[in-house]
Amino acid sequence: MNKHVFPILVTLAFAFLQVHAGAEIRLSVADENEQLSVNPRKAGWTKVSTGNQKGQTIAVNKSGTIKGVVLLVADVEAAGELTISLFSANGDRPEDDAIFSGSAQLPGGLKGEASLRVDIDPPLKLTKGSYALVLSSKNSNLRFRLNSANGYPGGRAIRKNSSSKGEWTGAAGSGSDLVFRLLGDIEANSVSDSAEMMPRSERAPIKLIQHENPEFTPLPFAKIRRQPNIVTVMVDDLGWNQIGVTQTTMGTHPKIYRTPNLAKLAAGGLSFTHAYAQPNCAPTRAAMLSGQYPARIHNDVYVVGNLNRHGRGGISREKSKFLGPKQTEDVAAAAITVAEALKQNGYATAHIGKYHVGGHGGDETLPENVGFDINIGGFTQGHQPVCFASKNGDGWEFRKLGRGHFDRFAAPYTEEYLTKHGFPNSLLGTPKHVSDALSDAMEETIGKFATGKKPFYLQLHPYAVHGPVRSRPDLKTATGDELAGFVASIDLIIGRLQKLLKATGTTDNTLILFTSDNGGTHKDNLPLRGKKGMLTEGGVRVPLIAYWPGVIPANTVTDHLVHTVDYYPTYLKLAGDRWTPPTKKHPLDGESFADVLLNPNLERNREPIFYLFPGYMDSRAQPTVVAIDEIEGQRYKLLYFYEADAWQLYNLSDDIGEKTDLIKTHTSVAAPLSRKIRAWLSQQHPTWKPKYPLHKATGEPAGPPPLL
Repeated sequence: MNKHVFPILVTLAFAFLQVHAGAEIRLSVADENEQLSVNPRKAGWTKVSTGNQKGQTIAVNKSGTIKGVVLLVADVEAAGELTISLFSANGDRPEDDAIFSGSAQLPGGLKGEASLRVDIDPPLKLTKGSYALVLSSKNSNLRFRLNSANGYPGGRAIRKNSSSKGEWTGAAGSGSDLVFRLLGDIEANSVSDSAEMMPRSERAPIKLIQHENPEFTPLPFAKIRRQPNIVTVMVDDLGWNQIGVTQTTMGTHPKIYRTPNLAKLAAGGLSFTHAYAQPNCAPTRAAMLSGQYPARIHNDVYVVGNLNRHGRGGISREKSKFLGPKQTEDVAAAAITVAEALKQNGYATAHIGKYHVGGHGGDETLPENVGFDINIGGFTQGHQPVCFASKNGDGWEFRKLGRGHFDRFAAPYTEEYLTKHGFPNSLLGTPKHVSDALSDAMEETIGKFATGKKPFYLQLHPYAVHGPVRSRPDLKTATGDELAGFVASIDLIIGRLQKLLKATGTTDNTLILFTSDNGGTHKDNLPLRGKKGMLTEGGVRVPLIAYWPGVIPANTVTDHLVHTVDYYPTYLKLAGDRWTPPTKKHPLDGESFADVLLNPNLERNREPIFYLFPGYMDSRAQPTVVAIDEIEGQRYKLLYFYEADAWQLYNLSDDIGEKTDLIKTHTSVAAPLSRKIRAWLSQQHPTWKPKYPLHKATGEPAGPPPLL
């Protein structure tokens, strides 16, 4: 029953401790699926240093073995030696000699807010009784995370220091516990009802629900009305499982996510279970805007910021074998954006909300200069500094949000506003939330477009759910969770969008695409492995719902592979392909999925989805190349890691959590896929200039991975 979890985030190389009976302890960074967290509002810390011992009492209900423990470190001031001991306990007091005790030198670079896994080999056998896990040090200064929410009913945090007069006593209040998890088959009374304290990976297995499509007759492409209005809703940092839509998440979403408007969208449209984006926000937005991978010279956005983001548990700058190359932060002014291409096809265009891939190098790459007739909010900014408006003199503003475009929507909630949108009276006179201001801007913009003669293209890019995570008070109360409340604000945007389209008579000729720019980062993405910034499924797989009543069959699901670069050619196909970018100047890397929108049951092959990441991003990413492809009815993912000069292979059809590496047993799959990677990276075109990690010694690019 591996349900005993306390998070300690520690970035360690393997270290070993000697213990009684020949046992040793191995310290390592916990797998991302084992990473734990604690609600910040319920979190505290306790220090372990010279003369300052801390611990946790544990109640074992039934004999079993303990294989180790996972702990959460809050901060590291000095990384010297750490001693871990286990005692029998009487109340808050460790008794007799230690059952085991061992010490190890903590490595340099140890940082806080990371999970440390302690493995005991061979495992220790414990009988029913009370025990105390004790942490001590002679030359370290560490702070360990506490949970102050009575998360562990079978014990408490304890201390022995000068303030306790050298005696063992309870630490930091009667309701405080270390944040930890016991490993093994031991049955201990350490199960918490807190989601932060017990990852879903430790609960009942998550079952995937396979949706069965209803009968439908696909509409022939020749009979659909061309040039629909197109609204692309791209949420920030929303995980694959973080909406309450069974069709899209395959039933994996936690119950706290309540999104009835999105559920209606899926019930009337098409859900993609295998939609992909880039690992974090700016590269995805650049891919959508350009229809190109980062290896194109007019994209060149591989990551937010730069490709040498070391630290925070990742490979250090000193120990890395490579340097990340230079990149840009803006889609080039010379690129032909999707907005410019749609304008050539007769569309009016607008962008509202987060943009992030323009303005760093000059105003020529801002939305209003790259094809958007209207720009509200689009700027260099990668996230909202605030979620609520505040008073500024006689007016209201969203302080430091972009160039002040949303300030005209910042006035507090009025009785008329609350009545119009069905919001509770408790909001009367309170500051406006940024998601509601974005909806106000949307209503203004679509209202203008609906009276015109042109079809319109709207990029509606909410700031939610990027941090700071601040929910509207009523939504937090309704969901019981800050993030779930923030997600609910997105759902309200969708509800207002659908209501507005109906009021303007544009519903039947409007395609809505709802998606995210990368995997979730605030909570788990289980059963997917990893989070935002990683090339594991949890970092790159995103929700995608398409809605166009009368054209897209209702309540349908497809597992067709789609990537963000596919949106651009899909939009052009639906617009009639009257004008497309010249291939010599601006080739598109994506593939239209317009045919899948019309017939979700369609089975056809597509080119693999590829990723090239030539740099470093803390503990989440290092130089890597990835391909996802369908081979003989199975979906495989092949990864090459430059640092290790090693390959990994996963069968995503059978192993959605990427737990079993098949590279040694499935070379017949991996070898041809490695050749596809080589061909992709080696293609010849004036705009194709992939960037590789640079050898430190020579500064020369490493080039494509070796063939298998």
